[in-house]
Parts: sequence; structure tokens; C-alpha cells
Amino acid sequence: MPQRTILIASTDSTLREHHARHLDADGHTVHSADSAASMTARLTAHAIDVVVLGELERPALSLATLRQLRGGQLHTRVHPAQPVITLGQSDNLATLHAYEAGSDHHLHADADYLVLRAVIDAIARRTNDATTSRHLHIGALHVDLAARTVDINGDPVRLSRLEFELLAKLTEDPERVYTKHELLRAVWGGRPTGSRTLDSHACRLRKRLRDAGAPDTVQNVWGTGYRYGISA
Repeated sequence: MPQRTILIASTDSTLREHHARHLDADGHTVHSADSAASMTARLTAHAIDVVVLGELERPALSLATLRQLRGGQLHTRVHPAQPVITLGQSDNLATLHAYEAGSDHHLHADADYLVLRAVIDAIARRTNDATTSRHLHIGALHVDLAARTVDINGDPVRLSRLEFELLAKLTEDPERVYTKHELLRAVWGGRPTGSRTLDSHACRLRKRLRDAGAPDTVQNVWGTGYRYGISA
């Protein structure tokens, strides 16, 4: 079984200790958090493979924190698409709310450890496979989605978090024109923001790549959106 780094976040110390003990016995590195603030701190301090998210200080806080993660608002070192398994009530409404907030898989809080372990393995395996297949090399450009780094001809390019997210989206399918709506939803998570915000980030991203030796690859398609032009 591959060793992974797992964060268990819950105010329920019995739940945290039970799963942490079994995960540790299976060879995983386990970090614990008993609040939303400590969860954010752990995600900032450690490279986490999977988050197991139980109930935090308030019933709605867990899903609110998950929405912040998905929207890129936590400002941690993890990607907004970080694999997250939620634990809570298993009725239809609770399950629906968990998935709407961004859960990859929802389990009852009392789920057996062996079930949790199987879900962790399945989600981590799928995520690792997807990350490997999307390790992006486009001409001189290299985007490492896992490490969140960019280089051109081996020279690192320093990007802000949102500039990296924008570049990652554009390079998913080079030459495809992404509409502004698609990019705002992918990078800003659908949060209220105008197209001027997108335009300013695209302009700065284009300049950073140009200065590093990739001129005019972030191309504005008038009236529609942007694309990453590999033929530029």
C-alpha cells in the first residue's frame, strides 16, 4: 500500500484518534486538526495527499471551510482540487450538501475504518493518475501541477496563486479558446468578480511568461476569452 500524508480534521477527538491510529499502523503519515483554524494551519505547513473532514466547531463550518478550499480562499499550499473525504450524517440531504460543497466522497461519521481506507486508496490513486497524466510539457514550458511550479527552458517562473491557476487551466487544452465565464469559474470558483479582474491577471501572466522567453502565449480572443497559443 502506498504511503500517503493524510489530514484528519474534526472536533471529535475519539474519531480523530481512532482513524489516526489505524492509518499510522498502515504506514501513513497522519496530521490532526481540531478546528477550522488548525486545519488551515496544517494545510499550510504540510504537503497533504488526502483530507478526511469531519464536523468542526459548528455544524455548518466544515462545509463552509470546504467551499473556501475549493474556491482557493484558504491560501494554503494545497491545490483547490485537493482530495477531500467528508464524514457526517448519511441521510440524503446531508450527503447532497457535502457533494455540493465539493466533497469527493461522503461517509457516515461512524463508517468502519476499512471502508475509509478503501475510499482513501481509491481517491488518492485516481488523483495521482490524473496528476501524472496532466504533467504538462508544452514546448519549453513545464507546469508541475503537484508542486505548483512553472519553468521555461528549465528556468523557474514566479507566479502568484491565481496566475498559476489561470495558466494551469489554459494549458489543459492548448489552442482551445476558454470563455471568460469558464475561466472565472475555474480560477475564482464562481465568486463575484468582473472580467477586468481576469483581464488584469491574464496581462500580468502574459508579461511574466514573455519575460521568461515565451512571448505572447496567453492570447486574448476578442469578444470570447483566452487561449494558450502554442504556435506563438
